[in-house]
Amino acid sequence: MTASSRNLKLSAVILNTALSIAPQLAQAQDAPVIKLTVINSSETDVPTYILGHVLARAGHEVEYVSADYTAGLTGLQQGDLHTFLCWDTTWDACQEAVATGDVINAGSSGIGVREGWWYPAYLEVSCPGLPDYGALLQEGCVKALSTAETEPEAQFVAAPADWITYVDETIDAFGLPVQPITSGSSGALIATVKGAYDRKEPVMGWGYSPHWFFDKAEGNYVAFPAYEPACFTDPAWGPIPDKTHDCATPSGFLWKLMNRDIALEAPGAARILYLFALDARTVADGMEKIDVDGQSYDQMAEDWVNANESVWRGWLR
Repeated sequence: MTASSRNLKLSAVILNTALSIAPQLAQAQDAPVIKLTVINSSETDVPTYILGHVLARAGHEVEYVSADYTAGLTGLQQGDLHTFLCWDTTWDACQEAVATGDVINAGSSGIGVREGWWYPAYLEVSCPGLPDYGALLQEGCVKALSTAETEPEAQFVAAPADWITYVDETIDAFGLPVQPITSGSSGALIATVKGAYDRKEPVMGWGYSPHWFFDKAEGNYVAFPAYEPACFTDPAWGPIPDKTHDCATPSGFLWKLMNRDIALEAPGAARILYLFALDARTVADGMEKIDVDGQSYDQMAEDWVNANESVWRGWLR
C-alpha cells in the first residue's frame, strides 16, 4: 500500500468516526450537566468516575455530587442527582425508588458483586465448623472474637451506618451472640479488618467484592441458609419470627439507575449509561490504585479511558 493510499484510508476512518459521533456530541452540547452520585467509597465510585470520563469524552458536562448511600436514592428521585449505582444486596431500597416512577433501572453494569460476613481462613481454628453459621454459636468461637468492648459477645466489624447490610436482622433471626461495631467509613472498616488479618488476630466483619483486599486475602464468607425474600416482611426489613428463612444478603450485580427526567433531557447520556459495562476485576484494580497507591479518581478513570477506547467507543454509537 502506498503512502498516499494509506493516508486516504486513514482520512476515511477519521471521517467515518467523526460522522458517527457527531450527532452524539451535538446533542451533548445542548444537554444539561449530568450529576453523578459518588458515595465516597471506592467500590462504587471507581465505576462512577469511569462512566463520568466516558460521558465527558462524548461531550457531556459532568459533575460528581457527594451523598451517602440512602440519601443518594432520595436525591435521584428528586432529580438532584442523575445516576446511581445500586448494589444488588440493597435492591429492595432501590426498587422502592424505581417504583416511584421517577427512577429508571438501566440494567446491570456487568460488575458481579458479593457481600457478607467475611472472616480470614485461620479463624477456622478457633471456630471449627466455619463457614457454617452454627460455628458462631460455639463458646470458644465467641470468646475468640470478643473484645473488651463487646465481651461476652463476639465482635463484628460492621459497615458504615448508611449501608444496608441486614446485620442486625441476621443476628436477631439466628440468635447469634454477636455485637456489631459500626465503622465510621469504608476506609475504617478495611483498616480494622486488614490490620487484624495482618497480625493474624481473630476477626470477622462485613466483606464485599469487588475489592482489592477481600479478593486477595485468604478468607471466606459465613454460609447462611439460602436467601429467601420471605425473610423480610416490611419496608423496615424485619425478620419473620419463626426464623425459618435466612436474613443473610444475596449476591448479584451492581445495577445502573437513572433519573427519568434527565434520561429524557439527555438521551445521549442515557444511551451511554444503558450500554456502560465493566467487570469486577477492573473495579478492584481501580480501587487498589485509589486506596493503596494514592492515585486520584480522575487519573485512574482517565488512564482507563485512554487504554480502553475500543470498549467505550461502542457505547457512543
